[in-house]
Amino acid sequence: MLLLVTSTARSTPTAEAQLLEATGRSTVDEALLWIAEDHPISRDADWSELLQAIVELLGSDETSDQALRRVVREATVSDVDTSRILFDPDELPAPADFKLALSNLLSYSPDGTFNGLTPRSLVRAQYANPLSIPVLCLAAGVAYNDACQWFNSGSNAWKEADTAELLTYLGELVSGEVVTPIPGSVPARGVEFFNNGGWPVTEQFISGGVPFEILLAQRSGGSVWGLHKNKTSSVLNRATAEALVRLLTARGISFLRATTIGGDSRQTDLQELTGVADKRVNLVIVSDGEPAFLVGFSSAKDGGTARANGDGLMSIPVSPLPMAFVLTGLGWAGRTETDRLARRFHGMLFTEKSLNQLVDRIEVELS
Repeated sequence: MLLLVTSTARSTPTAEAQLLEATGRSTVDEALLWIAEDHPISRDADWSELLQAIVELLGSDETSDQALRRVVREATVSDVDTSRILFDPDELPAPADFKLALSNLLSYSPDGTFNGLTPRSLVRAQYANPLSIPVLCLAAGVAYNDACQWFNSGSNAWKEADTAELLTYLGELVSGEVVTPIPGSVPARGVEFFNNGGWPVTEQFISGGVPFEILLAQRSGGSVWGLHKNKTSSVLNRATAEALVRLLTARGISFLRATTIGGDSRQTDLQELTGVADKRVNLVIVSDGEPAFLVGFSSAKDGGTARANGDGLMSIPVSPLPMAFVLTGLGWAGRTETDRLARRFHGMLFTEKSLNQLVDRIEVELS
């Protein structure tokens, strides 16, 4: 949970005065050169506010580009490293749930083994415990969502024809009978099956325990928590939006929040209200029932994600309404694409660390 301190709004000095004060220079050209050459900036300067100021004064020369790059780099530094955090851990099945599902699964096998499972018995096991097929897939090293795409007929319930294909594939996979068309590659499966031991390997693990080195090998080869992180990848924007709306509420600012970030407003309604036909603008500040300020959220764990997400943000139609974006993750600060965003959206780029400054700006726009 983010602990945020509410600050009081203040009047924003002119862009030129702000730039000169931050650099201690006497002209805008001198100030831009000072920033571009990486000279010290006043400790009292706020990088997010300085970004908004400098965008108003930039030219199209190399010095302006270098000055903008430095300020963007500082203003968009986010402390959110998604490789270090997990969202919604309570949604993860407990080990006891897997144990129960395994017991249930094998109880429906005529001979009590994985090889003894039949299409009909697997359907019955799944009906008795919805974790049965997911556990079977995980035992083979296959993601359940992938198995659904490959073998489920499209309905919510598994049919015998589906489970027949699934059992055949998984059995051949763990036994080393599945081949790939790409030279030098092998089918993705549990690391314990690389010696092609088949389902008896799994049954031996169940009865005798899993060697810890097998667990380490699996973690080394696969992204730790990768499946769960993919499932909860959109939660970061929702959590950041929640932190922002708490600040807005504390200041008495009215807003509409889309369902995609935890609100109750339909995205289509917000698009109709604002005239901006893009789902990435999902928080609307309202004043006297009219839209007054637009906010979007985007996260990027690395430079490649920032480039892709930045291209998407650049495609958002220009609006007469002021528009800001909250950027989280380690990918934004180092990308020149973020510079383009700063120019297009008048420097109104913020992170989870500068939400108070965003609310300050909103209050200025509303005044």
